[in-house]
Amino acid sequence: MLKHFYRFIVLIIFLAAVAEVVLRVKYGFCNSPLYISDPDFEYIYAPNQHVERFGYTIRTNSHSMRNEEVLPTDSVVILLIGDSVVNGGSLTDQDSIASTILEKRFLKDFNKRVRVLNISAGSWGPDNVAAFLKKYGTFKAKLMCLVTSSHDAHDIMSHQSPVGIDPGWPDKQYKVALYELWDRYRWIFFYYFDTIFFTPATEQTTTQTPENVAVQDSVKPDSAQKEALNNAGIRKPGIGFNPGYEQLYEIAKVNSIPMFIYLHPEISEVEMGHFNDQGVEIIQFAEEKNIRLINELQLGVSTKLYRKMDLVHYNSQGQIFMADNLYPLFQEYLNIRK
Repeated sequence: MLKHFYRFIVLIIFLAAVAEVVLRVKYGFCNSPLYISDPDFEYIYAPNQHVERFGYTIRTNSHSMRNEEVLPTDSVVILLIGDSVVNGGSLTDQDSIASTILEKRFLKDFNKRVRVLNISAGSWGPDNVAAFLKKYGTFKAKLMCLVTSSHDAHDIMSHQSPVGIDPGWPDKQYKVALYELWDRYRWIFFYYFDTIFFTPATEQTTTQTPENVAVQDSVKPDSAQKEALNNAGIRKPGIGFNPGYEQLYEIAKVNSIPMFIYLHPEISEVEMGHFNDQGVEIIQFAEEKNIRLINELQLGVSTKLYRKMDLVHYNSQGQIFMADNLYPLFQEYLNIRK
């Protein structure tokens, strides 16, 4: 009996060792992109990083941008600013984010080095971006594009950095991959456990049967359902309209930088066909300030361009979609012609 117990212990140790190696080598555990805190804009990726995570490459320059280093010789600079939609996070490869795609496209089409600086971080609001620009300047930019979503309207800085506190904002690497898996991603296990064992069979059938889906699509939602869809998505607790919109407008005005807003919808808004009440606030602000606003709902955005199980973030095709939309706009403002 004791012999079997020892064998069992050895097997557990062996499996744990294999899992540790696989997590590190194949998935990049213990090699996460790190963050730093900042008193002005809360947090950002740590500078000068080059990590491989989940098969994707994440690089940052000395200003924590997902770009190559900014050089004194860079004469045509665009600021592409926003949150994780722009940043892409660790689930988007460096070559797949819109800023990289746009820089390569300008170089290929015009043989011209056009810098599209990716100034962003996950869960940033416009006030975070404005604080960054106030601290580091505008890098001689000739154009500013703010990519924003409805929830940014009230996503106001609390100046309480999550870095080193929340597992999603690590400031140092985990030493054990298995512990990182549990500490950062255990919610996934609980999600699937709850879905499999506690979701009523009728609900599962409804979402999985093509015939039922067709019936649902043919039924127009009543006012209560419309209200529920309007209130769906991300709701931030900030009181009042985010002051960062006004601050970015003033920064652009003082520095004579043309600015426009690219309004990116959440999944619920794509399904609804229009922006919710928070998005309407952003649209109204742009109208009041006479800022050009690009409504992505009018450009044919589809839920197929979003990551699975995600409310707002693009997949790699979505990043291409955004780059395709921005490219002619950037050409228009910079007057770049073939």
